[in-house]
Amino acid sequence: MPYQIVNINDINQQQPNQAIGINFPFNGRAGLMSATYTTMDQLISNFKNLLLTYKGERFYHYNFGTNLPALLFEPNTLHIKEQVSETITDAVSYWLPQINIVDIETTTAEEDPTLNCQIKITISFEASLSTNANNLNTITIFVDNTNTLTVQ
Repeated sequence: MPYQIVNINDINQQQPNQAIGINFPFNGRAGLMSATYTTMDQLISNFKNLLLTYKGERFYHYNFGTNLPALLFEPNTLHIKEQVSETITDAVSYWLPQINIVDIETTTAEEDPTLNCQIKITISFEASLSTNANNLNTITIFVDNTNTLTVQ
């Protein structure tokens, strides 16, 4: 059974120099993890982690994650856009209710020949935080020819 997520005040207001989480993806020097210092940065890191986790991969949380990696092997049709949108919105509404998805745009290489990848997914969202009231952010996911997901 999931636990109730409680909205709290932005921790940065109370202790601005204290790390509150780990940045995802891991890009620290020499393979070390870098820290996040703002609630917004940690929320974006949590969102990326949710998007890149296979459903069923997390022990005792089998519904955590999305089916994005499984969709890589589906035929590249218009139907895949609906599946991408559905798996993202379902996971976010359940695991990260403080994120409001504004738009999910899926572009394939057939639609845009200038892409250096097979699929590009752009997610625009707003975060409901006490200090950052509804600011628009974007996460972009690229799927290349080797079926590798890259998040920016």
